[in-house]
Amino acid sequence: MSWAHTARQKQRAPIGQYKPEAHRVTVYDTFTQYKLGTAARIVGCRTMPEFFLFCANYVLGHHRDLKRLRSVFHKGERQIKAAAAAPVDDETSPFVLAETVRDRRRGEAFDRFARWAEGEL
Repeated sequence: MSWAHTARQKQRAPIGQYKPEAHRVTVYDTFTQYKLGTAARIVGCRTMPEFFLFCANYVLGHHRDLKRLRSVFHKGERQIKAAAAAPVDDETSPFVLAETVRDRRRGEAFDRFARWAEGEL
């Protein structure tokens, strides 16, 4: 794995861990396909998966029924970023890379958040 690949993973998953998961959506009607394709071009999306992600993120950010979800995940985002940004003590682990320690901390913070969020939502 090159440095460029690692940087691309960090860009795509700045908070959580990089573990891609594909979701498949089938649109049967040609009229609906055309309507969705036109809407994607209007908002500047190049592909339909990109458009569907745009729509999902828009709903997550603006739907009134998801206000509690937004606040819970905003708090979790802050906690995960804080855990990953904490300074790494080189004296206790001189043979472990700081990035490895940050990745482990990020994963542990995400696991704590996921357990906490289940009870909050």
